[in-house]
Amino acid sequence: MIEVVAFDADDTLWHTEDIFVSTQNKLEEILTNYCETAHLHERMAATEKENVKLFGYGIKGFTLSMVETAIELSEGKISAEHIHEIIQLGKAMLEHPLRIMPNVEDVLKELHGKYKLAIVTKGDLLDQNNKIEQSGLAPYFDFLEVVSEKDTATYENLFTKWGDYPAERVMMIGNSLPSDVLPVLDIGGYGVHIPYVTTAAFERTDRVASGYRFTHLDNIKEIPAYLEQITLKYLI
Repeated sequence: MIEVVAFDADDTLWHTEDIFVSTQNKLEEILTNYCETAHLHERMAATEKENVKLFGYGIKGFTLSMVETAIELSEGKISAEHIHEIIQLGKAMLEHPLRIMPNVEDVLKELHGKYKLAIVTKGDLLDQNNKIEQSGLAPYFDFLEVVSEKDTATYENLFTKWGDYPAERVMMIGNSLPSDVLPVLDIGGYGVHIPYVTTAAFERTDRVASGYRFTHLDNIKEIPAYLEQITLKYLI
């Protein structure tokens, strides 16, 4: 039976990716002063993917990738004034009000006390902790984890840290197949994919999730019923 229910944070509990998309559109407006921007999103995605190895995930790395992309696409012609404007865009992202996804708090209230609840999110430690605090959702959770990467080793270490939970007793819920679902399935846990309206380039994969421990849901409000369904199957 499921004992621990873990949630991704960004674009699962609260909106995030739409802020990145909006900011990148503003970067495109700036760069129209210097060059054609038809390949901006493709170049930005490639730069982000490369830089995440050095800077990790999050707004700070994204901001540095915007500056680097702007310099490259403008062939070094971008002004100090416009670089400063790009940096201000990054700061505005960090200060953007947090918007909780619909039905999230109702679901957490329903699950609280029935399961051990966890947040497992990756990104900048300070930024992610600030989001968790700002959300007001922390009291519902038994475990709050900000990690640099979500892979099988990370999840195995967390399950051990939380109380030596076997993977088959843990369910991970999130909008990213490669980060939230596939690694947990690979070690024998349950994975639930709830897609967001947009997906970051580095969170896309050609691999298909499958198996009885995997499901795709359209809305987080379906989680309690799905957990009850799993429990009934176990009892039968």
